Amino acid sequence: MLLDTLIALPVLLDLGLLYQIWKERDFFKNFGSFHAFASVIVPVKGIDNGLEDNVKSLLSQEYPDPYEVIYVVEEDDPVQEVLKKFNVKVVKAEDLCDKCSGKIRAQLTGLKYAKGNVIVFADSDTRFHRNWLRELVAPLGAYMASTTFSIAKPARLTLNNVLRAGFWTLGFESQALGGTFLWGGSMAFKREFFDEEVIKELSREWCDDCTLTRIVKRRGGKIALVGRAEPLNVYDEKDLWKWAERQVITVRVYSRRGAKAFLLIGAYFVLLLALLFVTLSLVYVSPYFLWIVKNLLRTRRREALLPSIASVPGVVFAWLVLIASWRKKEVVWRGRVYQITPSSP
Repeated sequence: MLLDTLIALPVLLDLGLLYQIWKERDFFKNFGSFHAFASVIVPVKGIDNGLEDNVKSLLSQEYPDPYEVIYVVEEDDPVQEVLKKFNVKVVKAEDLCDKCSGKIRAQLTGLKYAKGNVIVFADSDTRFHRNWLRELVAPLGAYMASTTFSIAKPARLTLNNVLRAGFWTLGFESQALGGTFLWGGSMAFKREFFDEEVIKELSREWCDDCTLTRIVKRRGGKIALVGRAEPLNVYDEKDLWKWAERQVITVRVYSRRGAKAFLLIGAYFVLLLALLFVTLSLVYVSPYFLWIVKNLLRTRRREALLPSIASVPGVVFAWLVLIASWRKKEVVWRGRVYQITPSSP
């Protein structure tokens, strides 16, 4: 009787995953054809892995309107010498907020100098496909904001990099079968979205995409999750635990419900793994296989193969990090320590 009950566990998860795979076909639908002069704002600190290729990818976008690329740098940052090689606008981060993170300060600075009718935020450690900007902006005729999630691209094969690649796929889980959460490395808005209320709220926050997601939802807007233009997040991770800790603490502080849900998902995965070793029954393998397939189908790119396979140990690793850091409210990001209790809207 107990064995029959236990066998039902992977079957239930299989059914849930099949339903998720079916629903996520919407990632690749046509979201519209909106376009306008765009300002792409990129906060940067230090010289990222593959930075020059990342810059070139932004300057090579197939976009139907003119667009500008604005890099926002810290005072005396050596990255300025690299950026001088390219036709990008470089501005220095200004003290536009006291309580915000360095990234938000850079975004607000870029917004101050941006001339576009569309505002796009991008990450400096990311490489963008030629159609990224066009696909990201296209939904803004009907949506308040649009976003896409990136594919992890390790600079070399190490255990840290492979685990991070698997962990990174969990960003898709926050989308809950549709566009429900903005990712800060690729998000677009019409310029008028950034009114005085939005700028004031951003000015007292640590997490840019968490805050902007909250504002869009409060205003009754919709977020388009675009599955046609996932960029590549290029990295070589030296301190995996601190990086992962920052990710999970941010989720826990800004979306406690999502963190609790992941505690259950992680426990489910670990339980199935334990049952697999105890019973040696292949019935407990199928959810892991479907989990990998789901991640492959989300991007439909060959670069997704490694992250998809690594997504299984990535779930377990992320679950352990979340448990270990459940009570923490302090993270280290690019050399700075942040207390990340969110402000009230």
